[in-house]
Amino acid sequence: MVMLCMQCTMGGAEKQYARVFEMLSGTQTGKHHLLINRALLDLLLPAGLLSGLTPSLTILDPPFRKLALSNRFFRNRLFRLVLAALDVFWYCWQCWKIIRDLHPDVVHPLLTGVYFCLPVMLIHPHVGFMLSAYSYQFESYRDRRIFNIPIGATLKRFAMQRCQLIDALTGSIREDLVSRGIDPGKVRVAPGPFTDFSLCQPVESKRSWVVFLGRFVAIKNPLLLVHAIPRVLKQFPETRFFFLGSGALKRELETSIQSLGISDCATIRFEPDPARILNESSIFVSLQSEENYPSQSLLEAMACANAIVATDVGETWRLVDDSNGIRVPPNAESVAGAIIQLFQNPNLGQMRNTSRQRVLEEFSAERYFKYILSAYRDAAGH
Repeated sequence: MVMLCMQCTMGGAEKQYARVFEMLSGTQTGKHHLLINRALLDLLLPAGLLSGLTPSLTILDPPFRKLALSNRFFRNRLFRLVLAALDVFWYCWQCWKIIRDLHPDVVHPLLTGVYFCLPVMLIHPHVGFMLSAYSYQFESYRDRRIFNIPIGATLKRFAMQRCQLIDALTGSIREDLVSRGIDPGKVRVAPGPFTDFSLCQPVESKRSWVVFLGRFVAIKNPLLLVHAIPRVLKQFPETRFFFLGSGALKRELETSIQSLGISDCATIRFEPDPARILNESSIFVSLQSEENYPSQSLLEAMACANAIVATDVGETWRLVDDSNGIRVPPNAESVAGAIIQLFQNPNLGQMRNTSRQRVLEEFSAERYFKYILSAYRDAAGH
């Protein structure tokens, strides 16, 4: 497995595949190795992931970016771009070198590792490659364009056309890939997402806490919750709100909270162990623009027995219905109304329990692990 990320954050995909590698390393199914960059590993370790697996890791620490941080001369924008490009070539070279040395049966590039492994895919066609499509956004919101051509999406499509197998997180993602010219015969659909439930131990007496957990970016819509808070506080002034994560919108979140005068009841921070908060909270909000299924954060919140407020998009209905939450249109008024309605509901405790029971029964790690092992075997035997 190759898990590299140039702009490091720790979201659902990062945590899920780190757990997949932990499960691989704990089996007798063969020798497994993970190529990972230092910045991402430094985010995963405090969350209790990949600890004790050092012999199975190759940790990459790109050398050129450090120059921009340590030398004032290199902080010029042009030099920074040059150094970033050199880091990309360095990553590609490292991927080629480790795959050349290890002679793997199958390589599973994740995150931006897809792009760094592309030269290896072309140079060594005898190696089995499996790619994962875990996002509805084929073209990332961070994708750069040249002559109006999305570079990342174009390279990803090129890689998918040449790999042996594609792991699609949902049927809808599979349909999207096929519509983009990907051979339907090579696309597998995962049986469902999973998360590590071991830390999800909800307390008996829940607090009046509402949690947002995820990247602070536009597609996650954290500002919808910010603007819903004043109305909720009018009805339930004891409520406390948590924004757990990091991202480009952090400064705007802080400014909006201050301008609304709600700083005393809203906390913004990165939390490596979100279950610590989710085990005590009552309501979780998942406000993504296009799809909440199968959000790792949403699964964790449900396993920690939270009732859910979620935007009614995509296949969100597969996780959230009237028995465990409320699906809403993407506006602050609806979000506030749903939170108030849940706090007023005498069956809120039962709704929280339904959330937990649903994920424990339907989204086990064992089922996903059997699927991923079967996919690796098929990709290796191409």
